[in-house]
Amino acid sequence: MPSVKGVDAKTLWGFIGQLAHPSVAVEGTLTKFTVPSRTGWKLSVADGRVLYVFAKAPLEGQMPNDGPILLGDIADGAVEVEVDLSKCKWLAHPGLGTGPTAEQARESWFAAFNFIGEDQLREGQVGLRRPQLGALHAIHAHWSTKSDVATVVMPTGTGKTETMLAAMISGMCTRVMVIVPTDALRTQIALKFFSLGILKHPRSVLLAANVLRPVVGTLEKRPTAVEEVDELFRRCNVIVTTSALAGKCSHEVQVRMAELCTHLFIDEAHHAAAPTWHAFKSVFKAQMRHVLQFTATPFREDGVPLDGEIIYVYPMRQAQREGYFRPIRFGSVYSFNDARADRDIAAKVIEELNADATGLHVAMARVSTQIRAAQVLAIYQALGQFNPVMLHSGMKKADAQAARSQLDQRQSRIVVCVDMLGEGFDMPELKIAAFHDLRKSLAVTLQLAGRFTRSRDDLGDPVFIANVADVNLREELRTLYTQDPDWNLLLPNLSESAIGQELDAQRFMSGFDNQLDEIPVNEIRPAASMVAYRTRCAQWNPAEYSKAFPGLAEGEEIYPVLNEREGTLIIIAAKRQGVAWTAVPAVEGLVWELCIAVWDRDQSLLFVHGSTNTGNYAPFARALCGADVELIQSPAVFRALAGINRLMLMNVGLDEQFGRQVRYTGRMGPDVGSRLTDAALGTTTKAVLAGFGFENGGPASIGAGKKGRVWATLRLKVNEFAAWCKHVGAKLIDESIDPEGDPKGYVDTTTGGCAAGYGAGRRRLACRPTRPRGIGDQDFLCSHGPGTSDQRQHRGSRLQFDRTDCPARIQ
Repeated sequence: MPSVKGVDAKTLWGFIGQLAHPSVAVEGTLTKFTVPSRTGWKLSVADGRVLYVFAKAPLEGQMPNDGPILLGDIADGAVEVEVDLSKCKWLAHPGLGTGPTAEQARESWFAAFNFIGEDQLREGQVGLRRPQLGALHAIHAHWSTKSDVATVVMPTGTGKTETMLAAMISGMCTRVMVIVPTDALRTQIALKFFSLGILKHPRSVLLAANVLRPVVGTLEKRPTAVEEVDELFRRCNVIVTTSALAGKCSHEVQVRMAELCTHLFIDEAHHAAAPTWHAFKSVFKAQMRHVLQFTATPFREDGVPLDGEIIYVYPMRQAQREGYFRPIRFGSVYSFNDARADRDIAAKVIEELNADATGLHVAMARVSTQIRAAQVLAIYQALGQFNPVMLHSGMKKADAQAARSQLDQRQSRIVVCVDMLGEGFDMPELKIAAFHDLRKSLAVTLQLAGRFTRSRDDLGDPVFIANVADVNLREELRTLYTQDPDWNLLLPNLSESAIGQELDAQRFMSGFDNQLDEIPVNEIRPAASMVAYRTRCAQWNPAEYSKAFPGLAEGEEIYPVLNEREGTLIIIAAKRQGVAWTAVPAVEGLVWELCIAVWDRDQSLLFVHGSTNTGNYAPFARALCGADVELIQSPAVFRALAGINRLMLMNVGLDEQFGRQVRYTGRMGPDVGSRLTDAALGTTTKAVLAGFGFENGGPASIGAGKKGRVWATLRLKVNEFAAWCKHVGAKLIDESIDPEGDPKGYVDTTTGGCAAGYGAGRRRLACRPTRPRGIGDQDFLCSHGPGTSDQRQHRGSRLQFDRTDCPARIQ
């Protein structure tokens, strides 16, 4: 039987509904039933209830009045088998249109929720999973003391949506606005709130029997006036919409939404946010509403951190251990030819589907563009099995619906999609992931893994298939696509590392006092650029910062933000600045500058960053750490290049002395260091060195100038900037590093293949390949010292010279 809606209304801005009775199966005896205008069926149930089914509605006054009436068609030959009428429409039902108001529904939730986890259940009962129960307790603990933005981190497939439902009912939320990234997910989440999911499961012990389901509204069109918001929102317990729609509403409309809603739930919070959406969320924060974010990955795809405190993390490793995730099996192909790789991957998919004992598994073939989707679809179609279909955002709506219908009805078991099937595509049978084009983002890879590994008794283990010869990936993902990788070990490690970095960042940021609402510290991105001072003080004095900013003009302001625990001071200065072409005050403007000071007590160093890179920071350094601070300049500043393997200099500046005059020569371009002649080096001193190489297993950039500035081509979070400063500072004060090294000795002077790092002092280094360059590691013959008497042959690029011993030491 179809469900019965207590509320079913359509508005100009979306739909409003309340589920009075869910779809149920009814067993009884079907007999022909006739009224003067129609012939239909009468279902007699053993308990005395009756139900009528007509293919067409009887005329007015002829409809039976002793039972519900359904508009549907039953074939004569189907009366003794199961008949699915769930898509049919009720003509008459006592519960139809008699649903509660939003306030009546909420009142039924009072003291009606049971915090019962799966460990406390008797056989056959349904309760909360361990991650759901843990998250729910964390949410209420947070709400008991704070109204700040909170983030819940749960792997995809562990029940984030049901956690939202439980939070709403147990918290007796007056009105919740739910924000999702896509239209498909809006429909899916709205249906989940509409039904209350496992909370209203027939065997659930989570809710009292009298609990009414909420009145749910979907916002599909922007309201243009406050009155329109009132008309929709006041009728609902829950309003579900997309971040794009909410962000485009006028400020007055957004304020009214925040006034009417007590809670804001954000699903899939890792999605990159537009400025308009960010402003919308700020409206709720300004109204002191509870904002709750749910995600499997608490870091956005664009690299910007999520705001809000991470209040709960359920690790992926634990989800595997406790059986919520099935183990992943990885299947690889190896080909440097893209067309051949596509054919090999497709053949492996067919092989996996033929071997599927359940007969239920569906394969997703992931590509990067719509053009690629058509190409790959043709490859699968040529194989002639499992009726492959294609899904992407560029398809006509009717074509997309037809493809989805074939998947739902098991007429197709292969779907070719662009990127991946977005949030809102809920198909547990997706068990085979074929990566024709690899994912480039850790966040999305973790989301995808969670979607394919969800456990269900009638389904097997997931299989991931990829071409391991395609390694054009970010460093953190490269290990996933090597020969014979163990995804069940690597994915949890990657997830825990990334989430741990976000937690460390939050702990760092939480130490700042007097933060500006308009400029959150976690959204400040200083360039990796600083000067370093040696300090001799036992304690720095950040409160004395104002001594470096005397005589502020009218309109100029200084905003200090201090993290005493981490020894970090941020100064945001609004300063008046004129233009170069006139001194007339009328054209002066307000310029915002950033200054960051990091004091490292252990190394007795003060690092100072200025956004203009042109300031004199000595007064600032003396104000913070005393008059005896000492700027680290040439030659010691060039120790910053130490430890950068395979360093290729892109910028070399040299000073040459001519009597009392100094001539500066600058060279820029790829590998300019290797082209310096001995004659040029013999009469010059280093002024600027900058280039690219590798450090700690990843790519790195570094630059240093004789006046003390050190930089890298990076934009960092404040905590990352402080860590970078301390890392570089350790090299600047390391007396074992010879800062007078020959610029030619920083690089491989032939192929760039040998990783001989800075540290060989003034001794010369030569490295040449013993065979032509090709795929794979090379053989090198390295000479260390003034001649070629000390030689060491090695394979590949992992060679590093000891600072004191000769010959070379292979690592």
